[in-house]
Formats: sequence, structure tokens, C-alpha cells
Amino acid sequence: MRKFVFVTVGILLFFSSGVSAKSRKGKKKGFVKINLNKAPVAELKKIPGISKSKAKRIVENRPFSSIEDLKEISHETKSGKTSFDFATSKGKWRKSFRLLVDAGIFTLKDGTDAVDQIALYKKLFPQPVDINKATLKELSALPGISKSKAKRIVENRPFLSIEDLKEISHETKSGKTSYDFATKKGRWKKAIKPLIESGRLVCGSKKKSGKKRHPKKKKKPAKIEEEEFPEYEEY
Repeated sequence: MRKFVFVTVGILLFFSSGVSAKSRKGKKKGFVKINLNKAPVAELKKIPGISKSKAKRIVENRPFSSIEDLKEISHETKSGKTSFDFATSKGKWRKSFRLLVDAGIFTLKDGTDAVDQIALYKKLFPQPVDINKATLKELSALPGISKSKAKRIVENRPFLSIEDLKEISHETKSGKTSYDFATKKGRWKKAIKPLIESGRLVCGSKKKSGKKRHPKKKKKPAKIEEEEFPEYEEY
């Protein structure tokens, strides 16, 4: 009788511990605020709106006692003028950085020094954007998508898959073909990759078709406009 009781208890403990471990493993990790006084350059540049050069200046100007201190960070342009990295000359946050501040992703104490890019993008953009339905304004508000790229997305609708974005291209001033969102090897470009991996850019309302979709040919090359989130600018 005792042997039966011990075996039963052992089985119950085994399964309960297994379920407990499984539940811990399956628990999703939420967004953790980024510590601006600790995060290294390699992590800071993962944030949309912060290029490698801006990340270096953040590190060089530490420690910060207030988020407002970032408005004082500046650099000298090629023409010798002073340009503020995150604020306008009137002391207001630049558009791309205001999104980060308003979302409350930064902290100066505690937090983390490692940027979880997937969790960050889900925090910044709670609702996924459908490439078959989104307006030009909604598309161009996303990092990695300029107004000219947003226009080409709209012009090439409808899409059957998010992978169809890799086919969108434009003609450069030199007459060469440049793909907007993919490399020549068919991989996502660095600027758009986080949107895809975080599921912030999706393809909904797709219609089944036996024909392969081809991007529309443009008569004239579109004017290349400045990105809303210039992650890769160097000053």
C-alpha cells in the first residue's frame, strides 16, 4: 500500500513540475525600458531614428539626469553649422524621436542595456499595418518606408504575400534598377527587416490567383525623398 502511495505521489510531482516548467518557458517576455545611461552603441543603433553616429554621441554625452538633456546633443555639419541630433532649433523633439519619447521607451535608472527589437517595435506600433489597405500616411509613418516607397507599395497592390514587397523597385538617376525593400540576393534590407520580423507589416485581404504578380513598370523614376527615420545617416 505504501509503495503504491509513493509511486502515485512521485508521478504527480513529475507532471506538476513539468507543467510548471512549460508554463514558465511559454511565458512571453514583455517590453523592458531601455536605459540610456547604460546601453552600448551596438544596442542603441537598433532603435529606429538613432543612427550609429547618433548612438556614439549619446554615449559620449553621458550621464543624463533627464531625457530632456538629449536635446542638447549636436554635431557640426560639413558646412560648419551646428545641427541638433534629436531636437529642432526651437527646442522641440524631432518627429522621429518624439515617437520614442511619447512611447516612454527610455529610462535613466534600472531598465535594460539590451534592446529587444521585436518587443520594441510592438511597443511603438501596437497595431499591424496591412500593405493592402494602409494609406500613404500610415505606411510612411513606419521606419524604413519613405513617402516614395509608400507610393510604390500602393501602386503595386494587391499583394498575395508579404514577400511580394521584395519585387518592388525603381530606376535610379544612373538608370540602374534598385529594389526598395530587398537586396540583390532576395533578403530583406536592414531598415525593413524589424517590421517584418515583429509582424508590424502584414499582408491581409489577399486574393487567390494562379497568375504570378509582377511589379508595375514606372514611366519615370520616382523622386527619392528623405526617410522619416534616417537610421543610417552618418554625421
